[in-house]
Amino acid sequence: MRMNQAQAEGLLERMRGQRVAVLGDLMLDEYLFGEVSRISPEAPVPVVRVTREHAVLGGAANVAANLKSIGAEPLLMGPRQQDSAGARLQGLLQGLGIGTAGLVLDSSRPTIIKTRVIGQQQQMLRIDREETGCCPPAAVAALCAHLGDALEQASALIISDYAKGVVGPELMERVRELCRVRGIPWIVDPKPAHAALYRGAPLMTPNTKELAELSGLPARSDEEMAAAGHGLMQALELQGLLVTRSERGMALFASDVKHRAPWLIPTEAQEVFDVSGAGDTVIAVFSAAIATGADWQAAAMLANAAAGVVVGKIGTATATPAELLRHYQDQHSD
Repeated sequence: MRMNQAQAEGLLERMRGQRVAVLGDLMLDEYLFGEVSRISPEAPVPVVRVTREHAVLGGAANVAANLKSIGAEPLLMGPRQQDSAGARLQGLLQGLGIGTAGLVLDSSRPTIIKTRVIGQQQQMLRIDREETGCCPPAAVAALCAHLGDALEQASALIISDYAKGVVGPELMERVRELCRVRGIPWIVDPKPAHAALYRGAPLMTPNTKELAELSGLPARSDEEMAAAGHGLMQALELQGLLVTRSERGMALFASDVKHRAPWLIPTEAQEVFDVSGAGDTVIAVFSAAIATGADWQAAAMLANAAAGVVVGKIGTATATPAELLRHYQDQHSD
């Protein structure tokens, strides 16, 4: 199952300017790049001499960045903190032209920062600075209000759940209510601990490990994955499921009884340097395509191609329409 260049170009054009709401945990991803030439005399660990560093958007903010990069218009909602990392995060959003009106103040914890140390083009260490826990009631109420405003404009909603405190029962009940009334599809990038909160979601995009944990079934082989996917769809009353399978590509499930077996989509990655944030790319491109009214197969194929582009880059990354079209051109020439 593959999309050709003309189909991709047409869908990308329809995605341009599509408003997609994004609700979830915001993070700052830091990268320290350096050279490794010796082992520390203090402990058996490599010494990294840092030569450069940069920060990019992470979590739900990276989903918004992927939407913007592909030509869609993200309406981002999540908590912000009044600290230096929060200011950097907000500055990165503004630099990309992503609106920050949907960010609500949460002074109960610092901004989440994930710092990755890269030596010789390989990730050597990740340092997480975070305090998890439910958002304060005032922040939840403010997010519910922003959600109502965003869904007046959006054609789809992404729930980017990193289980850091944003997604909870009150907010998800509001999601269900508003999307049902307005006929808006909501697509979930899940965390297994919150399985019950996703009941009735139209679509979900777990990876293989998350599928196994959500369903309680193994998902190693194609047969196991198919059983786990169908079991999860039944248990949570889902309409569809897009499972990302790393080097095996993706599997798309639909509730249509005529298509009991999932559609298997082979990977389009040529080289894999870093899978950081690839799930954010998948749900962003998939959802933006769904927002145009595209069928799920076409949306999944384009998302698969976008994932193939970003894993060929180092660090949390995004894909542009030009990169995607070049990807299809290279496929055709091969």
